[in-house]
Amino acid sequence: MITIKTVDDNNATLLVDKGTPYVTMLLGIEMLIETLIEEVEDLTIDSLLADLKRIYERDNKKEE
Repeated sequence: MITIKTVDDNNATLLVDKGTPYVTMLLGIEMLIETLIEEVEDLTIDSLLADLKRIYERDNKKEE
């Protein structure tokens, strides 16, 4: 099971039960992407992935 909860306007929590198959996680990601593209005007898969990459890299920046 995968659960996403809003903490506040800038934060959320994600809970993935132990043993959740990789394929199930990917299907959940696909469903989230489909929902975002439907809800956000002019959002494309390419812009969504670029935003996701930018956020991931910002939040996981390695100290040099």
